[in-house]
Amino acid sequence: MPLPVLLAVLAAALLHAGWNALIRGAGDKGLYTVLLHASSGFLAIFALFFLGLPAPASWPYVGASALLHTLYIAWLMRAYDGGQLAVSYTLMRGLPPLLVALVSAPLLGEPLGSAGWLGIAAICGGVLGIGFAGGLTPGRALAHPASRAAALNALAIAAYTVVDGIGARQSGNPLAYACMLFVCEPLLILVWQYRLRGPLLLAYCRSHWRLGLLGAACSTSAYATILWAMTQAPVAMVAALRESSVVFAVLIGSLWFKEGRLRPGLLAGAGVVLGIFLLRT
Repeated sequence: MPLPVLLAVLAAALLHAGWNALIRGAGDKGLYTVLLHASSGFLAIFALFFLGLPAPASWPYVGASALLHTLYIAWLMRAYDGGQLAVSYTLMRGLPPLLVALVSAPLLGEPLGSAGWLGIAAICGGVLGIGFAGGLTPGRALAHPASRAAALNALAIAAYTVVDGIGARQSGNPLAYACMLFVCEPLLILVWQYRLRGPLLLAYCRSHWRLGLLGAACSTSAYATILWAMTQAPVAMVAALRESSVVFAVLIGSLWFKEGRLRPGLLAGAGVVLGIFLLRT
């Protein structure tokens, strides 16, 4: 993985942890999640006027990814409703890279060498180690509804990562592909939430739109960077490196939300650093 790509993905990881922390800290996590993604669509529409549309060959992938992201958004709201940032984020981010790596050869034509597998395993081990060091067990994860939603979200994340990795390469313009996805992604969620809580949703958007745009700026910048990186390096490696965001999330959770886990988070972060070193070899 080239160094500029690695640094760009690490920056995207920090932004990703940032907008997840905004959801975690929101008073109404469901309404803020909807506002954030609606704001992302608004920013993306504006950007498409300058970028143009991606190549038509990528449009089916945009549609498939939008459906998968709808599941992701729904489970994301549930994962943070009563769940700690470190635990939910750990489960959602620790499993997808391994799933992506397993299908990278047959679906993407990108077999991984031994260093690639070791790097991905080290990053995933470090990510999951944060949760287990904090007392998470498979039994506790299955018992808590928020943790179950986070685990289900891991499947959605792995699926849309593969779809978007292929779609971005077909698009001819990864940034335009990302913006088209951001426009399509929140449509079903917006309809669903408006039917459930229409007046409340509108009132919330009017009073919190600035915070929504802040989260949207972090979210769109982070994922657009990831899609670009997937056109420059193997998808499985980018997907694994992206999960270094968990280290940032644990730091935010410990210092901002006072969730603890600072020491185990830093220790598990050593596994992520080792994985980054292996991906560079």
